[in-house]
Amino acid sequence: MKARVIRYLSAAVFCALLVWLYVSGRDPWTLPLVEQYRIWCDAFTVPGLLLVLAGCLVWISNKGALDGISYAVRGLFRVFIPGAGLRRNMESYYDYLRRKEEKRIKGYGFLFAVGGVCLAVAAVFMILFYRLYEPR
Repeated sequence: MKARVIRYLSAAVFCALLVWLYVSGRDPWTLPLVEQYRIWCDAFTVPGLLLVLAGCLVWISNKGALDGISYAVRGLFRVFIPGAGLRRNMESYYDYLRRKEEKRIKGYGFLFAVGGVCLAVAAVFMILFYRLYEPR
């Protein structure tokens, strides 16, 4: 339970930090309300997308979609590093997959949860923006 709270809290602090960095550089309190909504929408969209897409990347990696690429790059490095290619005990692809299967990441749902909350807040600010927005 403690580890779960730490994960969610650290992701929330990450989002809050990115929101603060984005908003502090734009000084929204001196702008009209419609522009404030746009700035806040952008500020919550960026960390929300970063977390959701990071969660998607972990999920794809856990499904094994990147195992072939990582095995090929690992073999490629062995060719270019002097002395590393001389060893004949290169791990087979099957053994590599079995070893990777044991080390899959678990407990990354917090990325989707916190990122989804950020995107939901951004959607609220987008709705508020388009209620006041008047095209020129």
